[in-house]
Amino acid sequence: MENYSLVMYDVLLNIEYDYTEGEPMVYNYGDGSGYPGSPASIEVYTVSVNGADITDIISDSILDEIREKLLDYHEDN
Repeated sequence: MENYSLVMYDVLLNIEYDYTEGEPMVYNYGDGSGYPGSPASIEVYTVSVNGADITDIISDSILDEIREKLLDYHEDN
């Protein structure tokens, strides 16, 4: 599990999450088959503010925005 601090809408969020790296596409194995690959993914476990867990009260759209920011962070580093 990883931890990351992120400021959104002037609020410091502390996030506990897992990052799974994507797998590249394979066009053609020796037997003619292939593999479509898979995208990187983020599983957010906890979002907290000042030690208070707010995961259950934030909207899905905010969680999606957090996931996107975390994916961008991992792609850049």
